[in-house]
Amino acid sequence: MPSSRRPAAIAAATFIATFAAPAPGQEVTFRHPLDNKPVEIPLPEGDKRTEAVVHFHETGENPYVGDEGAVAEGRQIYQEWCQACHMPDGSGRIGPSFLDDQYNRARTNTDVGKFEIIHEGGAGAMQSFANRLTQDQMLRVIAYIHELRSKAGKSDGAVAGPPG
Repeated sequence: MPSSRRPAAIAAATFIATFAAPAPGQEVTFRHPLDNKPVEIPLPEGDKRTEAVVHFHETGENPYVGDEGAVAEGRQIYQEWCQACHMPDGSGRIGPSFLDDQYNRARTNTDVGKFEIIHEGGAGAMQSFANRLTQDQMLRVIAYIHELRSKAGKSDGAVAGPPG
Protein backbone atom coordinates (compact mmCIF):
# COMPACT_ATOMS: atom_id res chain seq x y z
CA MET A 1 0.00 0.00 0.00
CA PRO A 2 1.45 3.43 -0.90
CA SER A 3 2.47 5.42 2.19
CA SER A 4 0.04 8.22 1.22
CA ARG A 5 -2.89 5.81 1.69
CA ARG A 6 -1.65 4.31 4.93
CA PRO A 7 -3.09 7.01 7.29
CA ALA A 8 -6.53 6.67 5.69
CA ALA A 9 -6.38 2.88 6.00
CA ILE A 10 -5.37 3.15 9.67
CA ALA A 11 -8.21 5.61 10.33
CA ALA A 12 -10.72 3.32 8.59
CA ALA A 13 -9.53 0.29 10.55
CA THR A 14 -9.77 2.24 13.81
CA PHE A 15 -13.31 3.37 12.96
CA ILE A 16 -14.38 -0.17 12.13
CA ALA A 17 -12.84 -1.63 15.27
CA THR A 18 -14.45 1.08 17.42
CA PHE A 19 -17.91 1.34 15.87
CA ALA A 20 -18.52 -1.85 13.89
CA ALA A 21 -20.38 -3.84 16.53
CA PRO A 22 -22.87 -2.93 19.21
CA ALA A 23 -21.72 -2.48 22.78
CA PRO A 24 -21.97 -5.55 25.01
CA GLY A 25 -25.59 -6.15 25.98
CA GLN A 26 -26.88 -3.87 23.21
CA GLU A 27 -28.64 -5.55 20.31
CA VAL A 28 -28.17 -4.39 16.74
CA THR A 29 -30.40 -1.58 15.54
CA PHE A 30 -31.41 -2.38 11.99
CA ARG A 31 -31.95 0.53 9.60
CA HIS A 32 -33.75 0.84 6.30
CA PRO A 33 -31.18 0.88 3.48
CA LEU A 34 -32.70 3.90 1.73
CA ASP A 35 -33.51 6.37 4.51
CA ASN A 36 -31.42 5.02 7.41
CA LYS A 37 -34.44 5.10 9.72
CA PRO A 38 -34.62 2.34 12.34
CA VAL A 39 -36.64 -0.64 11.17
CA GLU A 40 -38.04 -3.49 13.23
CA ILE A 41 -36.68 -6.86 12.12
CA PRO A 42 -37.95 -9.24 14.79
CA LEU A 43 -36.34 -12.51 15.64
CA PRO A 44 -38.19 -15.30 13.85
CA GLU A 45 -40.24 -17.83 15.75
CA GLY A 46 -40.10 -21.62 15.87
CA ASP A 47 -37.59 -23.56 13.82
CA LYS A 48 -36.62 -20.42 11.86
CA ARG A 49 -35.08 -19.01 15.05
CA THR A 50 -31.61 -20.51 14.74
CA GLU A 51 -28.65 -19.90 17.04
CA ALA A 52 -26.93 -18.08 14.18
CA VAL A 53 -29.84 -15.66 13.74
CA VAL A 54 -30.04 -14.96 17.48
CA HIS A 55 -26.27 -14.36 17.58
CA PHE A 56 -26.50 -12.01 14.59
CA HIS A 57 -29.32 -9.97 16.14
CA GLU A 58 -27.30 -9.67 19.36
CA THR A 59 -23.88 -8.88 17.88
CA GLY A 60 -24.13 -8.04 14.18
CA GLU A 61 -21.61 -10.84 13.54
CA ASN A 62 -22.44 -13.53 11.00
CA PRO A 63 -21.31 -16.85 12.49
CA TYR A 64 -21.54 -18.52 9.07
CA VAL A 65 -18.60 -16.60 7.58
CA GLY A 66 -15.92 -19.22 6.89
CA ASP A 67 -18.23 -22.15 7.71
CA GLU A 68 -17.85 -24.43 4.67
CA GLY A 69 -21.27 -26.06 5.01
CA ALA A 70 -23.09 -22.74 5.45
CA VAL A 71 -21.15 -21.19 2.56
CA ALA A 72 -22.09 -24.13 0.30
CA GLU A 73 -25.76 -23.70 1.23
CA GLY A 74 -25.42 -19.94 0.71
CA ARG A 75 -24.03 -20.63 -2.76
CA GLN A 76 -27.10 -22.71 -3.68
CA ILE A 77 -29.46 -19.99 -2.44
CA TYR A 78 -27.41 -17.32 -4.26
CA GLN A 79 -27.60 -19.30 -7.50
CA GLU A 80 -31.38 -19.54 -7.21
CA TRP A 81 -32.20 -16.01 -6.07
CA CYS A 82 -29.26 -13.63 -6.62
CA GLN A 83 -27.07 -14.47 -9.60
CA ALA A 84 -29.55 -13.26 -12.24
CA CYS A 85 -28.94 -9.68 -11.09
CA HIS A 86 -25.52 -9.94 -9.46
CA MET A 87 -23.93 -12.52 -11.84
CA PRO A 88 -22.62 -15.96 -10.83
CA ASP A 89 -19.25 -14.49 -9.79
CA GLY A 90 -20.77 -11.49 -7.97
CA SER A 91 -19.49 -8.95 -10.51
CA GLY A 92 -22.91 -7.35 -10.96
CA ARG A 93 -25.27 -6.73 -13.85
CA ILE A 94 -28.62 -5.20 -12.92
CA GLY A 95 -27.58 -5.34 -9.27
CA PRO A 96 -24.29 -3.92 -8.02
CA SER A 97 -21.03 -5.81 -7.91
CA PHE A 98 -20.03 -7.46 -4.66
CA LEU A 99 -16.41 -7.51 -5.81
CA ASP A 100 -15.56 -3.82 -5.89
CA ASP A 101 -15.38 -1.47 -2.95
CA GLN A 102 -17.87 1.06 -4.33
CA TYR A 103 -20.68 1.59 -1.83
CA ASN A 104 -23.44 4.19 -1.95
CA ARG A 105 -23.93 3.74 1.79
CA ALA A 106 -21.21 2.86 4.32
CA ARG A 107 -23.41 0.22 5.99
CA THR A 108 -23.42 -1.78 2.75
CA ASN A 109 -19.84 -2.83 3.55
CA THR A 110 -21.06 -4.61 6.69
CA ASP A 111 -22.92 -7.85 7.21
CA VAL A 112 -25.67 -5.90 8.98
CA GLY A 113 -25.96 -3.58 5.97
CA LYS A 114 -26.13 -6.47 3.52
CA PHE A 115 -28.74 -8.17 5.72
CA GLU A 116 -30.80 -4.96 5.83
CA ILE A 117 -30.79 -4.72 2.03
CA ILE A 118 -31.76 -8.37 1.55
CA HIS A 119 -34.48 -8.17 4.21
CA GLU A 120 -35.91 -4.73 3.44
CA GLY A 121 -35.00 -4.20 -0.21
CA GLY A 122 -32.87 -1.44 -1.65
CA ALA A 123 -32.63 0.98 -4.53
CA GLY A 124 -33.67 0.08 -8.05
CA ALA A 125 -34.85 -3.45 -8.69
CA MET A 126 -33.72 -4.85 -5.32
CA GLN A 127 -36.89 -6.02 -3.63
CA SER A 128 -37.30 -7.32 -0.11
CA PHE A 129 -36.61 -11.02 0.33
CA ALA A 130 -38.18 -11.14 3.80
CA ASN A 131 -41.03 -13.30 2.50
CA ARG A 132 -38.84 -15.48 0.26
CA LEU A 133 -35.83 -16.35 2.42
CA THR A 134 -35.49 -17.03 6.11
CA GLN A 135 -33.13 -14.85 8.10
CA ASP A 136 -30.86 -17.88 8.45
CA GLN A 137 -30.75 -18.27 4.66
CA MET A 138 -29.90 -14.57 4.32
CA LEU A 139 -26.92 -15.04 6.63
CA ARG A 140 -25.76 -18.01 4.56
CA VAL A 141 -25.96 -15.93 1.36
CA ILE A 142 -23.92 -13.18 3.03
CA ALA A 143 -21.32 -15.79 4.06
CA TYR A 144 -21.16 -16.88 0.42
CA ILE A 145 -20.66 -13.25 -0.67
CA HIS A 146 -17.63 -13.18 1.64
CA GLU A 147 -16.36 -16.25 -0.23
CA LEU A 148 -16.88 -14.54 -3.62
CA ARG A 149 -14.96 -11.50 -2.42
CA SER A 150 -12.17 -13.66 -1.05
CA LYS A 151 -11.83 -15.51 -4.35
CA ALA A 152 -11.61 -12.13 -6.11
CA GLY A 153 -8.79 -11.08 -3.77
CA LYS A 154 -10.89 -8.56 -1.84
CA SER A 155 -10.93 -8.06 1.89
CA ASP A 156 -14.26 -8.03 3.64
CA GLY A 157 -13.88 -4.66 5.32
CA ALA A 158 -16.31 -4.28 8.19
CA VAL A 159 -17.84 -7.65 8.92
CA ALA A 160 -20.07 -6.64 11.79
CA GLY A 161 -22.59 -3.88 11.50
CA PRO A 162 -22.39 -0.34 12.78
CA PRO A 163 -24.06 0.42 16.08
CA GLY A 164 -27.65 1.63 16.14
